[in-house]
Order: sequence, then C-alpha cells, then structure tokens
Amino acid sequence: MKKIIALLLVLFILVGCAPKQEEEKLLKVLTSSGYPPYEMTKPDGTLEGFDIDFAEALALELGYDGVEWVDMDFGGIIAALNNEGADMAIAGMSADPERDVIFSIPYLVRDEESPFYVLTKKDSGIIDTPTLADKIVGVQIGTIQEGAVNAMKDELNLTIDPRNDIGQMVQEILVGRIDFIIVEGLVAKEYVTQFSELSMFLLEHEAADSVPGVVVTLPKTSTMKAAVDAAIEKLIANGTLAALETKWFDE
Repeated sequence: MKKIIALLLVLFILVGCAPKQEEEKLLKVLTSSGYPPYEMTKPDGTLEGFDIDFAEALALELGYDGVEWVDMDFGGIIAALNNEGADMAIAGMSADPERDVIFSIPYLVRDEESPFYVLTKKDSGIIDTPTLADKIVGVQIGTIQEGAVNAMKDELNLTIDPRNDIGQMVQEILVGRIDFIIVEGLVAKEYVTQFSELSMFLLEHEAADSVPGVVVTLPKTSTMKAAVDAAIEKLIANGTLAALETKWFDE
C-alpha cells in the first residue's frame, strides 16, 4: 500500500511540473452578420464572407493564431469597441468621421461601387431619387446610410423605419411593409441575385457622399493602427486581398 501511495505522489508531482500548453493568442473582432458578401452566418452558426476571410489573414499577419469573433448588432459596435469589448471591428465599415474611433487605411476600394444604392421591388414605382418621395425607408442603425436618409427625410418626406438587420428589412420590402432601403452596391447585388422581385439603382443626391473604401475600426485608445496598416499593405502587395475579392465579389 505504501508503495502505491508513493507512486501516486510521484505521478502527481510529475503532472504538476509538466509544462502547461500555451493558450491560443486570438484577435478579438466585432462584426455584424447578415451583410452579404461581407459577413454571413452559415447553417451551422459559423461565419463566412469576405470580411471573415480577410480578418483571419490579418490576424495571422499580426502574429495571432486566429480570430475570436463577436457577432452583434451593427449599431452597438462603436460603443462596444470603446468599452474595450474587442481589439477591433471588421464589418464592412466606412471611415465616417462622425464615429469616435480610429480607422485603418482602406483594405477594400472598388471604384465602381458606392455605399448608396437603392434596393426596392421592381413593381414599387421607385426608379430614381425623385420617386423616393413620400415612401417608407428602412435603415440599418448606426450606418452611413442612416445618416444619408436623415439628411434627405424632410426634402423627400420620408418615413424612417430603423432596424438592426439588413436581411429582415429585405423581407419587409418583399411583403410591402417597407418601400426601399439604401445599402452598398455589392450588398444590393447579392439580394437582387437572391430575389428576382428586387431591383437596384444608384442614389443620386448630395447626401450620398462618403469617404471611399472599407476600413478596420479600432478603439479610440488603440495603439494598433500602425501595425494594422502595415499588415493591410502587405496583404495588398502579396495578392491576398485581390484573391479574396475574386472569391467573394467576382465569381
């Protein structure tokens, strides 16, 4: 019995002295799914899309083992960042100067695209900016599109229906509870492809103006901007971002 006890003690000491496995070093990133082709949720609950692949590549370039994703409402991202909720946000975001955060250099600039496309039903009678008058418009809370709609609402007598989810608003268009929404061109194309009843056109209005490009968003206290910018430049130079554009936007 004493020998058994002694052996157990030795095993206990050896286990206690064994080197601990290092925990994975993960980059904590906020996003908001339901914004194809940038970020989408697969049936198994995992995320996919251009931003998802980009963030994984960026994390490796920054020396991390991978990404810890936090999927949340778009309108809450800025507050969460500045409350130390994550290292950064990657959510198809533009560098809106009204947002109290730090922006990286753009990781995506597509000259033919605009963040201001009208998405509506083909039979809605909405074909250009003047025909938006007296309509119900859905806006995603916290976006630059919401800012544009607020700037136009009095002139066009718009009724604004603010929501958190783009996909939900598309369904509301299809059943006739919302007349139109304003989204990025790439996103509008995704939904027009999915639903033959929908159409899209470029919004032409002075309110439809923004800083070009999609950026990584960092907390206002972050010290990562220089490293993130350098990593983005490397991913551009080595062709990683071009390959992701082809995969998600051009195929």
